[in-house]
This record gives sequence, structure tokens and C-alpha cells, in this order.
Amino acid sequence: YIQMLHDNTYGNFRTIITELTKDASMLIFLNGTQNSKEAPDENYGRELQELFCIGKGQDAKFTEQDVQMAAKVLTGWRVNWGGIGSSFAAWDHDTSDKQFSSFYNNRIIQGKSGAAGAEETDELIDMLLENNECAVYLARRLYSFFIVAEITEDAEANVIQPLAQLIRDNDFEMEPVLRTL
Repeated sequence: YIQMLHDNTYGNFRTIITELTKDASMLIFLNGTQNSKEAPDENYGRELQELFCIGKGQDAKFTEQDVQMAAKVLTGWRVNWGGIGSSFAAWDHDTSDKQFSSFYNNRIIQGKSGAAGAEETDELIDMLLENNECAVYLARRLYSFFIVAEITEDAEANVIQPLAQLIRDNDFEMEPVLRTL
């Protein structure tokens, strides 16, 4: 887990969030090992949105239905207990279509069966990153960490919004954003 974070520190956010989502440590820590088609566990589906990609601010308008649908998308990922890593267990993946709210443009992630079910995770992450609030949230987090915790209206307009645009323009490559900041 630590090595994965280290390897991706200055890389692409899409890559790190994808690897993080499928990482054995994260599957254990946020109940991914208990997320099954019979009983989807919402813990990581919620944290993926609240903590990693969208946040809980005033512009974060994802719904409980979005959390539930994300949980269904993420069913099937398992820890390889006999070794290192994780794998996709198609037999435990929810193959139904997943309908998201207007916050995500009413996106439907088509249910897939077999090994193709793992592709739904990538579609979910793409959907999250396509939402404008994701880049804004990342820009706010970077500003709060490296500059100052309080974000003023001036900082929002003159730093956060331009950084968010830079994140989008660079397809979530973080090094140019960090250099600019």
C-alpha cells in the first residue's frame, strides 16, 4: 500500500485512485472484502466520493442513491489472502445496471458479467473525475495542505478555480498542478 502511494505521488490522480480502489489494504480497511452482490457495503463507495474525489462541501450534491450505486459497482473485488494483492471475483459482482443522480448527469453504468464486470470500476472512476466538482475539490485540498487551511473568496476565485481548470486541462496529471501551486 505504501509503495503504491509512493510510486504514484506525483503522477496521475486517475491512476492512483484506481489503484487505491483495488488495493488489498484499502479493500480490508474500508470493507471492500465484505462488499457482495447480496449485501453491497457502502463504506468505500461513500468514502470514494466524500473523502477522495468530490468532498462534502456545498457543491457536492451526490446522493445516497449514488453511494448505493457505487457500492454495487464495486462488488466483486477480493483480497488474495494467500498472496499479495487483489483480484476480481465475477461470481460476486452485481451485474445490474447502476443509475446515478443528476449530479452525475443521470449516468447509467451498464451492468457487466464475467471478467468484464471489473470494467465497471474504471467507468465509476471516470464518472467521478468527469464531474467538475472533483477537480475543484482536489484543488481545494492541495491549497489547504500546502498554503493555508482557510480558503477565502479571493483564493477560491484566483487560485482554486484556475488550479481546478489546470487539473482538468492536464487530465489529472498532478505534477504540473503542484509546480504551478
